[in-house]
Amino acid sequence: MSATYAPDIPPNDDIKARFTLSYILSHKYGSTTKGRLFNFYGVIPEKGFPIYQDADIAKAFTYSGPEALKLDTYEFYYRGFGSPDHNTFFTRMYWDYSNNAWMTTVATPDIADASGKHRILACVDVLLDELMRRIAHPAIQGAHSTLFLDDSEGTLIYHPDFMDAIKKSEGHASIKSLKIENDYPLLAASKTVALGKVALVDTKDDIIAVGRIPETPGILTIHYPRALMQPAVLQNLAIVIALGFLTLLVEIFIIRSILQNQVAIPLSRLIRATKLLGSSKDRLDTSDLPTQSQGEVGELARDFSLMAKNIQDVHEQLEIKVHERTVALEAANQKLMALSETDQLTGIANRRCFDKVLASEWRRAQRTSSCLMLAMIDVDWFKKYNDHYGHQAGDDCLRSVAQTIAAHTNRAGDLVARYGGEEFALIITTTNPENTLTFAQRLCEALEKLNLPHAMSEFGHVTVSIGIAYTTNAKDTSAEDLLRKADEALYSAKEQGRNQAVLYATTS
Repeated sequence: MSATYAPDIPPNDDIKARFTLSYILSHKYGSTTKGRLFNFYGVIPEKGFPIYQDADIAKAFTYSGPEALKLDTYEFYYRGFGSPDHNTFFTRMYWDYSNNAWMTTVATPDIADASGKHRILACVDVLLDELMRRIAHPAIQGAHSTLFLDDSEGTLIYHPDFMDAIKKSEGHASIKSLKIENDYPLLAASKTVALGKVALVDTKDDIIAVGRIPETPGILTIHYPRALMQPAVLQNLAIVIALGFLTLLVEIFIIRSILQNQVAIPLSRLIRATKLLGSSKDRLDTSDLPTQSQGEVGELARDFSLMAKNIQDVHEQLEIKVHERTVALEAANQKLMALSETDQLTGIANRRCFDKVLASEWRRAQRTSSCLMLAMIDVDWFKKYNDHYGHQAGDDCLRSVAQTIAAHTNRAGDLVARYGGEEFALIITTTNPENTLTFAQRLCEALEKLNLPHAMSEFGHVTVSIGIAYTTNAKDTSAEDLLRKADEALYSAKEQGRNQAVLYATTS
């Protein structure tokens, strides 16, 4: 076991105490992690230090002048100490020189102090070779598995067809970067599957079970080829039917040979029943069969009645499954349609939905000669806001702006959409265009009343600029013209000092 510390700065009492704490923790827990590395990392005034088990530091870390150990370039370090929460997380797969193997690190920070900073980060480096070997051979014969992270790209940890690409990219290969289109539905399913639940995804070639690995960002999928499922069902059904008919024919031959005159009428009833069983979708009425007869004819009738019931039960179960799959597929398609037209950050309509609704409302305005109003809304100095407060605060700001706009446009037929970046769009059908500017000014005031701090703004808080255009004669112009006019009005609002609404002067 060894400890590394920047030699340029003499350790004070606080640093010495942290060395001692890390040594005790490593001594206590290190022996319980056979086959793995168990590391503790602590923040110190200059960079940081690790205490870890047998490793070649020169290959595992980089030394450069007085900066010494640059732990902040490693994913487990900047993710663990860079976030105020203390949730356990997995890093991307990486090549570990000390183990000469592909690994991933499971890290858990301590509870942050009042300033949001951590002091200790506990890490376990996990060898992935054994995990990959187990994933490659699921218990279901003919099936195969994949393992990826629950992120926007679907970062791959294991895929039987792309292991070379995963290793060459050092864990950065993903479903999207490799353009594995057949697995795109798995990304959508991973966003909705609950912990402890399994989602089924139907594709052209496979039926795929999607599950979330508890307390990790990992998603495990098992692919069962549809080609193995359908022949098995059809083969079993064919065997049941074939055996039934074979038994019937043998019994008929024996009975006709021995007691032809005594069983002619019961057999004719059985023959009619067999025809009905194959040609009608209704359940077979067995009351006409000679099931109460004694001897071979009665026994045959009873056996046939039971066989017909079994066959019809199987048929009904297949129809129920087909119906359930159809309903599930329709529901999945509806969810996919909603997702495709919803902005994932703000929860309002996205650009695709905006373009579709604008085209539709424009055609309606052409037919009815009604008024169509379009407002383009831009958050003032948002890039400076992002640079100053960080992207997480920027996302929260955009959500607050979107919710406020949506709350002020609750009429049926109105649409609030995220046009792109920090820009929003509002489509309103109105019979009173003279009130559009007043409406937009009130919207500016409502957003200003949120009083979201913005140190880089002239106003000291988050504001918006709004450009408005409307038309009452859509036949003489186009939707593109209306969008251009709203953009020009937005530009004028920014030129005139921002935090205001400007109406484009149109005569159409």
